[in-house]
Amino acid sequence: EGKNAMISTFSIQTALAMVWAGANGDTANEMMQTLHFDDHTHEALNKLDATIMAKNKEAFDRDYEHKDPVEIKTSNNLYFSPIYTWQKDWLQTLAVNYDAGIWEMDFAADPEKARQYINDVVSEDTHNRINDLLPKNSISNVTRSVITNAIYFKAPWEDNVYVSDTQLNFKKLDDSSVSVKGLRTSEYYAYMADEEAGYQAVSLPLRDGDFNVMFVLPDEGKFDALMDDMNEQIINHIFDSYTHEAIIDLNFPAYTFDTEISLKASLKHLGMNLPFADDADFSKMTEEPNALRISEVYHKTFIGLDEKGVEAAAATAVSMNDGAVMDPKIIKMSLDRPFFFVIYESETKTPLFVGRVMDPSQK
Repeated sequence: EGKNAMISTFSIQTALAMVWAGANGDTANEMMQTLHFDDHTHEALNKLDATIMAKNKEAFDRDYEHKDPVEIKTSNNLYFSPIYTWQKDWLQTLAVNYDAGIWEMDFAADPEKARQYINDVVSEDTHNRINDLLPKNSISNVTRSVITNAIYFKAPWEDNVYVSDTQLNFKKLDDSSVSVKGLRTSEYYAYMADEEAGYQAVSLPLRDGDFNVMFVLPDEGKFDALMDDMNEQIINHIFDSYTHEAIIDLNFPAYTFDTEISLKASLKHLGMNLPFADDADFSKMTEEPNALRISEVYHKTFIGLDEKGVEAAAATAVSMNDGAVMDPKIIKMSLDRPFFFVIYESETKTPLFVGRVMDPSQK
């Protein structure tokens, strides 16, 4: 509570979809209902991944103009024990829809070596931004498989973002303040305000507008209420309510932090109990009856946002110019109190990362 935090819903969804592909019966149904999966999930995630991966771009240089590259990479891997016989259809689903690397690994022989190897692969796939995804003692001689998803993202801003001449004074929820590096931009941006719910939102495009960072700023005293409601419906409402009729003069903090969470308790709270139980049914994964259950779902994220752009990573184991406007309205907006952010892909409006900033000085 009270800390900066970020998750990658995209990473969590992908990792659990790969597990769901091996679930059967009530276990599969429970995962489907909790995670909102359906018969088209594997195909849809495959298409979504392809759409997002197509947005990688090289550095751009022309005359006086330079733009840094856009880099986005996802990687999926399955590590499995040779002790069990694994179902070919499941392995095929992982290979075809998730381009998963499938690796045999003898966890029982050296659990710590296996843990370090998996962590090293995740670290490499995320440019060393996600380290030690699997904590100590998370792999043991009874581990039979580990499924990982990693995502790395880095992109420059589309418009100029400057470092402010003065520090930004950020007021935390407990009314104490911290002074941090401030950033500033002033452009036509997608903007909306919901006076009834008590928040305003603005989206800043990253290079070529393929990805955006949405900032959601609750009114004074409304942070907790909005945090309880910060879901897909709110995000879609913001998309539907955006206007491009104003120049937004935005002040906001630079920030860098990472988040580490275990998702087992949250998933069980949402109604996904059977996959963690001794009588879990993963018979589409292995021929051994009731041989597997999920022991834990580990998730780590990293975010770095400054005047150059955004860098973000996560891993899970298991503006518009309108020449017709002559006298533009200027809206001043300052992210000088706790706020939310969403990094999303523009074409599909898919959130890749969702987070909150409670204290931008906190690493």
